[in-house]
This record gives sequence, structure tokens and C-alpha cells, in this order.
Amino acid sequence: MIEIDRKVDLSGVASLGKAKVTVGYELAGQRVRLRLDGHLMHVVHDGVLAKTLPAPLEADQRTGLRGARVGTGELPAPAARAVRVERKVPTDGVIMVARQRLRVGRTYAGEIVIVHVEDTYFRITLNGADLALHPRKNQHPVTRFRAKIHSPKL
Repeated sequence: MIEIDRKVDLSGVASLGKAKVTVGYELAGQRVRLRLDGHLMHVVHDGVLAKTLPAPLEADQRTGLRGARVGTGELPAPAARAVRVERKVPTDGVIMVARQRLRVGRTYAGEIVIVHVEDTYFRITLNGADLALHPRKNQHPVTRFRAKIHSPKL
């Protein structure tokens, strides 16, 4: 088992020698520990297991990597919290998360809401108060995490 610390670029990609690994947009700009164990690669961020992916390198290619060291200790537990994303509510009151349309309401137009993405539902909150709960109809990954806020044109 080998561990390597890497910084994920703004595209969500970490490099392992010549191999590029898509870790995910949610970890963009963050420092992660990549733990290569057999045919799996575990991504650890802030002491929790963020995700597990297939290992991009064979066992004989791993020892020559910059910063590689022998992994010690147990694998941390996976994160128990939901993915959180921001959205600015447009004038029609409908936002999009993971290719699914979610009705928030025209009352909240212009507000920035937080969407908690769970396995089976989306929970929408504003300043800590629950606004809506929608069932999740698909398992498309979330690729945008921040609200797109345009400054007014002068």
C-alpha cells in the first residue's frame, strides 16, 4: 500500500506521474491523500474517505512516484454528510441540480439557496430554514457546486 499527497487542480484532476486521475470537481483546489491499495485508489480529504476509484497504475509503477511512501494505519471512515451546492434562484423559481429541475418558488427569486444532495432526495434551505424537499429521480453526479452570480451591467 502506497500513499501520495497531491493537490487537485481546478478541473478536479490529480496527477500520478504521467497518469491523470479525475478525482472530482468537489475537491478542486484541495490537498488530498491518494492511497493506492491493490487495484483500488482511495481518496482521503480532511481525514475522511472522499471516494474510491480504480487504481490508474500497476504495482510496479507506484514506487517511482514523487512523494510516494508506505501507507500506515487504517483507512478512514467515509464522509457521512451530504454534498452541498449553492444555486441562485432565477425569476421563474426553478433551479437545476444534477440534471433535475427543482421548484423553489418565485418568492425566492434572486436569493442564493443551499441544496443538500442526499442519496434519495434534495433538501433546499435558505439561511438554515427548510424550503423544499424533492425526491431524487436520477443518480447523475453533481458537477457544479457554486452559484453562478452575475454582477449587474453598468
